[in-house]
Amino acid sequence: MRATRIPNEMETKAAEALNSLLHQVSSIKTRDIKFQPARRKSDILADIDVLGRSHRLVCNVADGQPDDVKRALQKLRTCADGKKTDATPVLIAPYLSPQDREMCAKNRVGFVDLEGNARLTVDEIFIGKRSVRSVAAPGHPTRLTA
Repeated sequence: MRATRIPNEMETKAAEALNSLLHQVSSIKTRDIKFQPARRKSDILADIDVLGRSHRLVCNVADGQPDDVKRALQKLRTCADGKKTDATPVLIAPYLSPQDREMCAKNRVGFVDLEGNARLTVDEIFIGKRSVRSVAAPGHPTRLTA
């Protein structure tokens, strides 16, 4: 991972989660993951090869709050639509609720959260992961009764 600026802790974790997800798919080779300067519309750019073809992931890191997720989705759509090359928008957050994940799918934005949930479509490759841990949102204890 290359830094064109010093990333904050969440951005570092986001890049690591993205890199880990991509390495789980043998037909995807990661060429470069870099942090964008603060003035850019995206936080992280990942250049990858999918089945031998170049592709770019344009990523924004959100805190997971509904308003922040909506803002990040709008920014991602604008940023990805403005790229000259094939670019896939990806939202990365500590946790995305089922509603947030559905919003990503409706907006054709991939997502990765730090709980282990992911949905990403790049060319012919589809990655879908759902974490059992994400059934209850962080900070909400699950209650088991007998």
